[in-house]
Amino acid sequence: MSPRPKRFRKMEEPPMLRGFRPIGMFRGNNKGVSIQYEEFEAFKLADYEHLSHEQAAKKMGVSRPTFTRIYEEVRKKIAIAFAEGRSIHFDGGNVQFDKDWFRCSACHHVFHMDLKEANICKNCGSEKIESINDANQDRFSGHSYRGVTAFHPGQKCICPECGISVTHEQGIPCRKMHCPGCQSLMIRLE
Repeated sequence: MSPRPKRFRKMEEPPMLRGFRPIGMFRGNNKGVSIQYEEFEAFKLADYEHLSHEQAAKKMGVSRPTFTRIYEEVRKKIAIAFAEGRSIHFDGGNVQFDKDWFRCSACHHVFHMDLKEANICKNCGSEKIESINDANQDRFSGHSYRGVTAFHPGQKCICPECGISVTHEQGIPCRKMHCPGCQSLMIRLE
């Protein structure tokens, strides 16, 4: 039996941008700092929305000590970036969004839409959009890519709550399937 996957943290929306770059630093010597989505969310909830750690932990669906650990880690990363003049980029993480989020490859606009809507950017009309939800879950599973991947027969969807796996159904994202055991939303297993 494979190890039980980590539980996803709840997040309403992804960061609206991919990161930040310092002004006045030579880019060739700049090893960036990677901030995961759950770290971004913890920082936003505590320092932007001014929620207590207890309130923020509840909103993210984690314990207060787990929230504090995530929050302290992101503060250390931001301090390193500022003190050493490093860029910051937001990259995946252990989160699950309530809506289907997309990023336009042409204008970089971030938006949500129902999967039944036309697959075009709401800002510029481009058809070059990528699912942030799918890309994030694949980064979490160790498979990084840009855009939508091809269907491979034999792929599995797994429940992050109870570990039950089922064969992936073509045309239905794992994150839209419910576990036959506990009814939680599934994730793709590579």
